[in-house]
Amino acid sequence: MFLPAVLLTATASAAPEYSIKAGYILLFTRYVEWPASAFATPTAPIVVCVLGSDPFGSVLDETLAGQLSQKRPLSVRRVSDAGAAEQCHVVFIGASPTQPPASPQTSQWLDTLANHPVLTITETPETLQQGAMLCFVSEVEGGQARIRFEASLPPMHRAGLTASSQMLVAARKVHREAPGI
Repeated sequence: MFLPAVLLTATASAAPEYSIKAGYILLFTRYVEWPASAFATPTAPIVVCVLGSDPFGSVLDETLAGQLSQKRPLSVRRVSDAGAAEQCHVVFIGASPTQPPASPQTSQWLDTLANHPVLTITETPETLQQGAMLCFVSEVEGGQARIRFEASLPPMHRAGLTASSQMLVAARKVHREAPGI
C-alpha cells in the first residue's frame, strides 16, 4: 500500500525535507510501471537520476541503497544534461539557484525526455504544464508543514508509464487532462 502523505508528514520534524522527498521517490519506483522495453534485462536496475541542481546530497543514495522495487535493484546517478537522462527511469529535475524553478532549461529538459519512458519529477507546480509527470508541493495545514505531490497523467501515458491507483489516491491533485484543456 502506498504510504499516505500523513505518515510521511509524521517524520517531517525528525527528517529534513529532502529525506522525505527521497522516501517518496522510493515509493514512486514501486508504484509506477515502465514498459519492458525500458530495461535491458529482466533484472536491470531502476535508475534514479538527478538532473540539474542536486539538493539531496547523500540522502537520496542512502535512502535507495539496498532497496528493491519491482524485484529490481535501485541505482542513483547525477547527470548534467537531458541526453544522459534519457538512460534513466526516474529523473528528479533540481531547480538551479540562479534560474526560476519553471525555467526555459527545465522546459527544454522535459521536452527532450517527453518521448522516453522516464518518470520526471520537479518541485514547481508550473512544470506540470510543461510536461513534468510528478511535482512535489509543500503545504501548511493546521500550522504544520508537509510535503505532498501532484501527478499529471497525460505525459505519463505518452511515455508509456502507468501509475497505480494506490499511488494516485495519495496525490494532492491528479491532472487527468493535458494542460490548457
